[in-house]
Amino acid sequence: MVAYQHPAGLNPLQRYRQAGAILRGTSRASNPAWYQSPLELDYQLHLRVDGSHLDSKFFDRRSGQWSNGPAFEDDHATDLITVPALAAQIISSAKKAGANAVGVVLHVADEFATSELKPELDNPGALNELRTTIESDPKAVLDDSSVSSDESSWRLIPYPAAGSEAIATTVCISRRWSDFLDQLRRSGEDSNFPVITRAVSAPLICLLALADLKQDELSRPLIAVLPYPRFTLLAFFNEFGDLRLLRTLQHRGQRRPTNLRHAASTTAAALELAEPEVFLFTINDQADPQLAADLQLVFPAASIREVDWSTTGLDTTASGCSGPEPLVSTLLATTPETPLAQSHTFTVLRGDGWAAQDFLPVAREQADVFPSKTEMKLLNAARFARLGFGCVTILALAWTTLGVVDMIRKPDWAFEAKNGEVAKQRLTFLTQERTRIDHWDNLLSDRSKAWASMELLPTLFPDNSGFLAKTFNHSAKADTKPGQARIGLTREWKIAGLAREGALERLATLNTRDGISSVFDQVAAITGNSSYLTDLPSRSLVVNVRTLENGSFRPGPIGEFSDLDESTYPFSFDLTITQRFESSDQMALISAKAP
Repeated sequence: MVAYQHPAGLNPLQRYRQAGAILRGTSRASNPAWYQSPLELDYQLHLRVDGSHLDSKFFDRRSGQWSNGPAFEDDHATDLITVPALAAQIISSAKKAGANAVGVVLHVADEFATSELKPELDNPGALNELRTTIESDPKAVLDDSSVSSDESSWRLIPYPAAGSEAIATTVCISRRWSDFLDQLRRSGEDSNFPVITRAVSAPLICLLALADLKQDELSRPLIAVLPYPRFTLLAFFNEFGDLRLLRTLQHRGQRRPTNLRHAASTTAAALELAEPEVFLFTINDQADPQLAADLQLVFPAASIREVDWSTTGLDTTASGCSGPEPLVSTLLATTPETPLAQSHTFTVLRGDGWAAQDFLPVAREQADVFPSKTEMKLLNAARFARLGFGCVTILALAWTTLGVVDMIRKPDWAFEAKNGEVAKQRLTFLTQERTRIDHWDNLLSDRSKAWASMELLPTLFPDNSGFLAKTFNHSAKADTKPGQARIGLTREWKIAGLAREGALERLATLNTRDGISSVFDQVAAITGNSSYLTDLPSRSLVVNVRTLENGSFRPGPIGEFSDLDESTYPFSFDLTITQRFESSDQMALISAKAP
């Protein structure tokens, strides 16, 4: 194989020559598989390692059939001399199947560890930026200065549930298989046959199966227990199906975690997950009855559901896979028609690719060597444009010459310098005036008018909805970060009152991100006040609802209740809404003095 150089070390002419050599010597311009995800390819090889089993299975998306893959050993991670022979078998099988590429998906099921973010990184609007940063600079994100990106790889997993203490957690796996995947890709490049790789966390992929397993409506919190040979993963969800916490219990040489019962019960209590429904996954087709027995000691037996894959669309018997993760990964493009699948957590985990993140991607230095898909198309098209390039050049020169002659003939060519000074002074004056106008326009923006806030109250609690609002406080304050050209601000509404039983569902809806966002969007539409819009990335909206029993409640006939009688309301509530505007928002304040 030709040893291509990184473009940063080449001059423009050398870069063009190298790109031309890649165009002529490879199929990157004609085979789009070079730029696709391995899970999108028609022919895939799924490798699964969990510390006790090593699986190797081919999957043909066109026929939906699974078949045995080449012999796959744990030694391949360290003995790279044997990898080219393995790659040759993989490429040969793909060519026999009539595929133009092969996607290799490594399911890492023998390690899983979580780490906390730095406390100051609590802005939900910065998740996408943190997702990119943690790949290149994990120390800037993790609350641990001793991490090493050379030994481990971290990826971000969001906590979308309202009320979560953190916006996300991080999942870490080692780079033990990194050189193995690099060698597979190099073998594909040597053979001019795309071998596209991806290393995914098997527990995160397996967790997506919960949306298929939970067919009925959401009514209680959920706990998913995923026992692997070396660790057990606990995933806690609230009653809306949103992820609250991921917790890992290492086995430390035992068959099962010794603290499962204590960890499950104390964590559920700390998260206030009352009467949860527990899903006990069966991994490697070997159910451990002791796990179910431990869980039954802290949760009602009727709440524990042991997963039987044979009764689902993820039957591992037909494919021969030791775990369900390869089957789940082939169905990522299909969203189950279940209530849990429509929850915010499973929508982002599947749709935004959080669960299928590549922990061991191609190094940026290696990826930058080859032109992008768009650049290859341009180079390919350039071959057909060379014939007309000379004509275009001549026409351009002629057009430029005529333009210069025409420009010399214009009166503007005789423009005097003194006239330029006058125009320059006038432009300076107009620029200063425009700056002054923009400054005061910013300070006088409609940020917090009382009538708009009062419109929020009836939108939150419509007439005859079972609410009695007692206090309504609204405050706004600017951030105090010196040295910034623009500063953000925070608005807060605190509402206290009483509620009847039929109004609790309305409070539960308001306590969700979608529910409170819908109310704010209605206020924005009614009042025309753009500060209530919620679909901007520079704004965040947090709501907290607390309900208590009304100690002065006296039961009685509903028809005799008076709307103003506090003793007819069985519940009291406190509602706090916090809206934050970042410094990049159009509502942010200009901190400089008026010009």
